[in-house]
Amino acid sequence: MHRIITTIYWLLALSYITSTLTTTYSWSFLHKAAPILLLGVIVWKRASLSIRWWLIAGVLSSAAGDMLLALPLKHSFILGLSAFALAHILYSKFLFGWRNLNRLNLLTVSLFSAYLVVMLFLLLPAVGSLRLPVIGYFVVISVMFISALAANTEGYALRLGALLFLVSDSLLAINAFITPLPLQSVLVMSTYYAAQFFIVTGCIQLVKEPKGD
Repeated sequence: MHRIITTIYWLLALSYITSTLTTTYSWSFLHKAAPILLLGVIVWKRASLSIRWWLIAGVLSSAAGDMLLALPLKHSFILGLSAFALAHILYSKFLFGWRNLNRLNLLTVSLFSAYLVVMLFLLLPAVGSLRLPVIGYFVVISVMFISALAANTEGYALRLGALLFLVSDSLLAINAFITPLPLQSVLVMSTYYAAQFFIVTGCIQLVKEPKGD
């Protein structure tokens, strides 16, 4: 990704993260989504990017999730969660053409399975009526994460992005349902913006490499 665009992305992200430490303002939902929308423009500009529509749709769905979570709407959490669930489905669809299940190994799958068990064990007693949406969300983010691990690429950006998305969502869930975290907005949003950046960077790199079987 071009250095100037990368710099603009991180300046936008840093400005929003910093703003979360002050009082809220009416257009914060646009500020929050601005870095992600920039990623959408980057993907759009890469006219040669194969099946780019799935990736663009995933990025735009993520931006919609950002705005829905930030707006004072009734059921904003469910709406935002649904938008991000759709984003994970779209990312997984994009990655499907580069799948190579031989890249998965028992240790990685075992560690991820242990993570899922622990997170659900901690969250399900605390989420109340949101139990089914939370389970559904963990299903789709798991599919995205496994799709990233199984992608036939020698680069690490895609896998790092998927891992950071797990970290960001885990921190968000822990803060929302289990215990408040210090500087939670900084922790959640910094890992989130890094996750999206590396996922898009990894997907762009991916199309330059051979597909899996």
